[in-house]
Formats: sequence, structure tokens, C-alpha cells
Amino acid sequence: MKILKSIVIVLIAVVVIVIAGGYGYLKSTAPRYEGEITLEGLKEEVEVYYDPFGVPHIYANNEQDAYYALGFVHAQDRLFQMELIRRAASGKLAEVLGEDLIKTDKLFRTLGLNKFAAVHTARFLNSDTMAYQRAVHAYQAGVNEFVRTGATPIEFTIIGIPKTEFIPQDVYTLIGLTAFGFAEGVQIDPLLEKIRLEWGDAYLKDLAVQTPPGAEMIPINKGMVSKPADRLITAIGDALRNCPVPLWVGSNGWAIDGSRTMSGEPILANDTHMGYSQPAVWYEAHIEYPGCRFYGHHLAGAPFGVLGQTDFCGFGLTMFENDDTDYFYETLHPEDSNLVQFGDSWEKLDIREEIIKVKGGDDVVFTVKTSRHGPIVNALFDEVLPTDRPVAFWWELHHSTNYLLQANYERNHARSFHDFQRATSLVAAPGLNVMYADNEGAFAWWAAARLPIRPAHVKSKFFLDGASGRDEYLGYYPFSSNPHSINPPWGFVYSANNQPDTIDGVLFPGYYYPRSRAARIVELLSEDKRWTVADVSKVNLDVTSRMHSDIAKDLADVLEAANDPRFADFVTALRGWKGDHKVTDIEPSIYYNLLAQTMYHAMIDELGKDAYHAFNTTSISRNTWEIFVKNEQSPWWDDTRTKDMKESRTDIVLHAAEHSLELLQKNAGPTKADWQWEKIHRLKHPHALGAGALLDKFFSVGPFGVPGGTETINNLHFDLDTTGIFYAGGGPALRKVTDFGDVENGVTVSPTGQSGNIMSPHYRDQAEMYIKGEVRKMMMNREEIVAKSTRLMLKPATP
Repeated sequence: MKILKSIVIVLIAVVVIVIAGGYGYLKSTAPRYEGEITLEGLKEEVEVYYDPFGVPHIYANNEQDAYYALGFVHAQDRLFQMELIRRAASGKLAEVLGEDLIKTDKLFRTLGLNKFAAVHTARFLNSDTMAYQRAVHAYQAGVNEFVRTGATPIEFTIIGIPKTEFIPQDVYTLIGLTAFGFAEGVQIDPLLEKIRLEWGDAYLKDLAVQTPPGAEMIPINKGMVSKPADRLITAIGDALRNCPVPLWVGSNGWAIDGSRTMSGEPILANDTHMGYSQPAVWYEAHIEYPGCRFYGHHLAGAPFGVLGQTDFCGFGLTMFENDDTDYFYETLHPEDSNLVQFGDSWEKLDIREEIIKVKGGDDVVFTVKTSRHGPIVNALFDEVLPTDRPVAFWWELHHSTNYLLQANYERNHARSFHDFQRATSLVAAPGLNVMYADNEGAFAWWAAARLPIRPAHVKSKFFLDGASGRDEYLGYYPFSSNPHSINPPWGFVYSANNQPDTIDGVLFPGYYYPRSRAARIVELLSEDKRWTVADVSKVNLDVTSRMHSDIAKDLADVLEAANDPRFADFVTALRGWKGDHKVTDIEPSIYYNLLAQTMYHAMIDELGKDAYHAFNTTSISRNTWEIFVKNEQSPWWDDTRTKDMKESRTDIVLHAAEHSLELLQKNAGPTKADWQWEKIHRLKHPHALGAGALLDKFFSVGPFGVPGGTETINNLHFDLDTTGIFYAGGGPALRKVTDFGDVENGVTVSPTGQSGNIMSPHYRDQAEMYIKGEVRKMMMNREEIVAKSTRLMLKPATP
């Protein structure tokens, strides 16, 4: 017995030592938020104060040191995120994550993000004569100092990722990946082409291909064949499904005139909508050096704030949703597959070889052929040039000089309205709605993008003819013709990814979002009151949708006419619903289940699984719901698989109601009283290592039951999942409000926390705040910062 006891004691001691050693190791990888660090490359000492939420406040004596310090502190909190983003954008995920990421790598290699980055790096970052260039190089020097000398994040060890230094090209691959998140046409256009060719105009007319009737428009104020389409839909869907990097998927932003605020100066609000992930998308930092005082939200690997504020002005962003992509059918030469027709001549395709290294597997080698219109994307489904006509993908990103890096630097340093407007005019792709306010009383919105002039006959959401030359762009509109509004008399500007009104008689095509958020913003901002930061923060949290309550009543009408007693509770709930999406509400639980099942059973027979899934993720789907449910005569209601009968809208909705009732009882409880929204509307912030259950519990954050819904202002959105559990795949990646009468007391919140390091106290310290709708201060007052923060002193290696 004594021997057995001794063995047990020894085993326990070993376990304790292993756990303690493991914890000690993990602790050694945590970011440093106080003390002193000596760094090669600094010119002078830099003070970094970390506030109670881990936001660095950087005080430097010169610009180079400020951006060097930003790079260093950004890397110690977000190095793994930086690594994933550059690997995703450059098509190098399979090299460390294995064969499941081959399709993702193939997509981004084919679309040429590496090529775009190489061209722009050679043009803009091969010298340091300009201020923005010196700032980029200094930032990357700071990142690389951490790569060389800092603790290795645990994810690198688990996966086996080598730590390698960042290069200037990585900045432009990040820009390319960001732009891809805005290019909704890459997935929508093949879907619409499939419907056009297989089912015809009768089916298209019931979809919101163009801006639907009753859309809320932003007011202006001047101051191929079916099988390639199918395979393309599948290939793109598979590639994006496995991508571990979240993409931009929407946003709200507005600015209110000082004549309507308590302070007498404009108030600016923004909540960018992005895919949820851990760590969260945005990294906050406040930098000061002579001539600059800026508080910004940064993307991993980017030196300049994509949105932010100075003492003078601030800016926020939403997706413009303009159509800057097109697919072109090419015509091959009958005797030479490397030639395609253009007009009366034949043009040689550019050919390059791509090699994807695969962890634990053989290299994947494939060829990308590119015409004047862009890469031939047939290669995405393993046929470089099939017998069907090759399809080229035009993307404005590859056909314009991209000045987004310069634009962001200039906006971070703007000292006048005209400085800011000039910087915004540099944007070509991706298209951005830029919201602006300053302490001189100006407020504005610009739709910033390079907008093509298309021939009148061109329908840009369907595949075009690359051979004839008739479908080519005729030029571009000048920036002055872009939709915009400067100091409008109605007292506010806004964007919720909705269609801008015409300017000079032009309604620009795009993939705009429905009236739900936009109309609600207009409704609330039109209230006759003097606005405060607290008032505006409440608007950010609004969860009422008039659009959804209208659709719910249409569904109730169908069920009531069917007179089926099983669904009496559905009819009562849907008819009385005001469109609220609070966690305790039962109406959204009924509504989204019924809508999801209705759309699925109406469309799955025509579209098939992959195409329906693709449709379900798009703005066209969201715009279609309202039109579709109202139209009793739509051909979509008939199930084409049943040859001996023709289904009606009532048949489909009743079938949907049966499935919805089963799912509600299974997922939430047996009675109507059990069906609270929070039980089935869930939010989880997934980490890239969260595929396994053990690592998921360690790295991911959540799940939580959450309010809001798809296309409410508090847009915790989801696809219409037929499982009956609606996981919020994306939503506000931040919420922020600034009053330019009191710029030092702006507020914000992150979905999880400031740090991506699991051992940081700021890894998830804002997750509960975010769910509850709480905010915290964006501190800019030095005295307050010093009093409430820890200090990390960065010292040059050689004085």
C-alpha cells in the first residue's frame, strides 16, 4: 500500500508539474503591458500607456518612432492574426493548415491578389521619399522586431508555423483581401447567370436583381452556359466556407449636424459589419507625435487607421456595394487555346504557373491564364480551359492604380475639409461610403470609388461578351459625379449599404441592401431632438425592423387563409409583431424559421444545394424576401420535381410551417412560451484553431444568446439556416460614437477584446459588454490616460 501511495503521489506531482510548466510557458507568451523593452531601430524613447482595456496610447517624439512602436505593440497582440491574413491573401494557407485550404488558396491565387500586391509594392513601397512610405517601413520594422525578439504566440507552436518577417508586399495583399470582401459580384453573378440560362426571365423577375420598388435611397446633396456557372458557384462557396479570415459584409454609419446636437457640433457614428472571429477584426491605437494626434481602428498588418478621429475631424466607413466586377465569356481560337478573340483580332493570353505548397501533401501546381478582362476562372474547378467557353473575371482592383494606402495616411493626418475630400477622391477599389464630421461644423458623405461608364445595353450582373468589344467600359465618371452629400439641409448623412439616389441622372448598379436598416435609421434620426452620444449609442443598438414585421404579416395572411389550427399561434404572433428582436421575444423565433423554410422549399428544386446556399448569403436574397412572399403567382412556388401536380404558395408555406413547428419544439421547447429568441439566435467568436472541440473551448469565445437580427440596425446577421438555429455569422465589428464638441470622450466597444493573445487579460474582456450594449471611452486626454494606465517604455538599443 505504501508503494502504491508513493506512486500515486509521484503521479500527482508529475501532473502538477506538467500543468504548472504548461501554464508558465503560456504565461511567458503573454504581451508585455508595462516595464521597459530595448529595441533595435528606435531613434528615441517612446512611451506606451495601456489603458484598462488594453488600448495602447503611443507618445513619440517623431513620426518614424510612432509607427515603429505601433508595429511592435500591434504584433505582440495580433501576430497570429497578421500571419493568417497575409497567408490567406497570398494563397498560402494550405502550407500550414493542410489540404482543406487548397480551394481557398486556389481562389485567391487565381484572382491574382499576389500579382496586385507585387505591382503596387514595386510602384509605391520600393523607396522612402514620401511620408506615407517612411511610415509603412517604420511600422513593418516594428512588427519585425517583435517577430525576431518577441515571444512566439502559442498558435504558431501548435500549428508549426515558422515565424518569418513581414515585407512591404504584405500590406498590399491585405488591401486586396479587404477589397475581395466588397466584391459581392464574384458570387452573385454566376448564380444569376445560372438562373437566366436554366429557368429564364420568369424566374428572374421575382428576384431583386435591380434595386427593388420601395427601396430607401441615400439622398444626394451637391454641395456562359449553365454548367460552368454551377461549378463556379460551388468552387467559390467551398473556398470561402473554409477561409479562416473574416470578410467585410456591410455596415452602418451616419453624421448629425451640430444644429441638432446638444454640444452644437456634429456627432459621428459607425458600426462596421464583418464576419465574427477571435481575435476581433479591429485593433485600436492612439498615437501622438509632433503634428499628429490620432485615435484609430486598424486592420492587422496595416499601419494607418481605416477609421478614426483627430482633434479636428473623424471618419467612418461602410461598404458602397457598387458593382466593380464583371464576368466575360471569351472565345478561343479554333487552333490555339492560348488565343482569344477581341473584335477582328486574336489576343494572346498571359500565362503564369502557381504552386501551392500543402502541409502533409504534394504541391498543387496549376496554370492561370489571363485575358484583357482578367483571369480565366474556369481553373477554379480544375479545368483550365474546358470545352465550354472560358470565363474571365474583371475586377476593378486589377484595372486601376490603387491609392488606398495613401488615402488612409492622408485621412489620418487631414487638417482641413478639403484635405480630407482630396484624400477620399483617391479611392478606386474597393468602393467605400465615407462618413465625415469635424469641429468646424461640417458633416458629409461620399461614395468613394472609380465608377465605370457601361454601354446602355449592358446588364452588369449577367455574363458579358468578351469577344465582340461591344460590352467594354466606355470610360469612368469623375469623382465629382460620384454620389455624395455635404452639409445637407435635412441635418444628417448616413449609409446602411443601401442604394444612393441618382446624380446627374445616373443610378449606379450594385449589390445594395434592403430598406430595413436604412429606413429605420432615417426614421430615428429624423426625430426632432437635440442628440447626445448616449442617444446615438441607443440607435446603434436598435433591434426593430419594419420590413420584417411587414413580411411576417404577409406570411400570417397565407397561414390564416389556410385555416390550419396547428398554426394558430403562428398567425397570432406574426400578425401582432412590431419587428422587435429582443432576446426574450418569441416572434422572431417563429418568423425566421418560417421564412427560412419557405424560401428553402420554394427554391431548392430549381437551384440545388450549392446554388441555394450561395443565394442565401447575398444581398439579392435579402432584397427578395419582401417581393417574393407577396407574389402568389411566382413560378418558384411550384416544385419542379413533382411532375403530376403544381404546388401553390399556400402549399409551400404550410409545408414550411410544419417544419418550423418541429424545429421550434426541438430547439427551444414544447410550447410557444419556450421559444425565446436567445435560445436559437446565438453568437460565437470562432478562432482559427476552433475546429477541434478541445481547442475550441480554449480559444473561441462564446456562445451567447443575442438580440438583433438580419438587417436590424444592430445587425447580428445570419443566413436563413434550415436547422432552426441561427448563428450570427457577422455583425458590428465595433460600435463607436464621437461628439466633435467633446472629442476626448468618444465611446466604442469591441466584440471580444483588444488582444489576440490567449494569455492577455484583454482577450475577451469586452465580450459581455458587447452583448449587453455597453460602451467604453476612447481615451485621448493624456492626464486621464496616465492616471488610469500601465506604462511600457520602449528604448532605443543605442542612445
